[in-house]
Amino acid sequence: MKELVLDVRLDGFDAPIGVLARDAKGAMAFAYTDAHLKHAAPAPLSLSLPLGDDAFSDEAARPYFENLLQERDGALKQVMDRENLSRDDIAGLLFHLGRDCAGAVSVLPQGAAPSKVPGDLAKDYETLSDAQMEELVRALHTRAPLPDHIRDPSPLSGVQSKIALTRLPGGEFAKPREGSGAPTTHIIKAPDERHKDDAIYENAAMTLSDRLLLRTADAAAVSFGEVKVLLTRRFDRAVSPEGRVTRIHQEDFAQALGLPPSLKYERYGEGQRIFNTDAIARVIGQTSDPKAASEFFVRASLFDILIGNVDGHAKNFALLHEAGAITMAPRYDVMPTRLDPKFTPDFAFKVGAAENLDSLKLADLEAFGRRFGVALDDLTNWAASYANDLCAAFGELDRMYARKFANLIADNVETLLKTLKRPVPDAVKDRDAFVGKGGGWSTS
Repeated sequence: MKELVLDVRLDGFDAPIGVLARDAKGAMAFAYTDAHLKHAAPAPLSLSLPLGDDAFSDEAARPYFENLLQERDGALKQVMDRENLSRDDIAGLLFHLGRDCAGAVSVLPQGAAPSKVPGDLAKDYETLSDAQMEELVRALHTRAPLPDHIRDPSPLSGVQSKIALTRLPGGEFAKPREGSGAPTTHIIKAPDERHKDDAIYENAAMTLSDRLLLRTADAAAVSFGEVKVLLTRRFDRAVSPEGRVTRIHQEDFAQALGLPPSLKYERYGEGQRIFNTDAIARVIGQTSDPKAASEFFVRASLFDILIGNVDGHAKNFALLHEAGAITMAPRYDVMPTRLDPKFTPDFAFKVGAAENLDSLKLADLEAFGRRFGVALDDLTNWAASYANDLCAAFGELDRMYARKFANLIADNVETLLKTLKRPVPDAVKDRDAFVGKGGGWSTS
């Protein structure tokens, strides 16, 4: 294996902020440049890679950079086959793919010009016709290759089928012009053919999250032909009144903790390499307002329990690095996963000692709150308030063809409030029982 040196760039800085090197044995190291460390306002790439003169070893650097790649091996296979690269050759893969990795970070051959720059909505984007959008969405929905006129401008991590595009002021969708380096502004997530109603459910969950005053990315269920997709405005983008689009640096909790994507659930980790409440609290403690971040996380976790989202893993919580401050990113990828009978009932991380809602006890919730500095009375009041607000939305969910989702919420509300020894709203008693196994994905 040949030695390889790559520039690491971060939007907003004129020069590379660091260097990623791979030695002849395949080990990586990352170091910040002297120029970046001497910058008037240097920015860290990650909480797991704090600013400093010393280089980070392979063990410290590899998880962050692996998280820049897509989790779907199929999306990497063409490069791996063409260049004869192994899946664990992260630097080698980034040599070919790092110019387009998600977010404000790019990894480029040493000396290469920047691949990411701010965009101008008036000139840096190419409008896609309605027919082209339908063709694109159909390909995502059926998991077919993208149409020839589309090169994914910002490949996204995760296992679902999605693409990043830009929405123009008139509502049209567009892709960045070839070579412009302009940012995208929205994400289109298309369900597969077995889960065609995913967009309805996720849009309902995101809407409820926002309504309950949890900062949540703007989302809507939108139809292209016969396929309904979830359209989400990117929280890591800023658009000025003049139409200038810029990227905001963000990282997910896996990157902040130095965990590879394979350890994004607590059940797969051990020792210090684990996504659990202790690890989450360490990240939150490094934000600019740990008290506010702790409350946000606890409230979000209660909401997830009530709506049946057990997929709040390390890549579904993120931090924003902006203007020298580190804050919790808005909620995203909020999906009632328990609607799928094949999805595990277990939480992404233990709540106290509980692995799922059925085993959750009052002592577990008390321990969970205590870990984040939240008293049990506050936690109980938040849960009861959310339960009442969610029950008030049952009629709306029924009209959205999400009746099964409403039944799931009712079941979870009853279970959680009985654990908390709080009264169960009358609206719960009028719902059909939620059947968690073998219920399929019917919305009726």
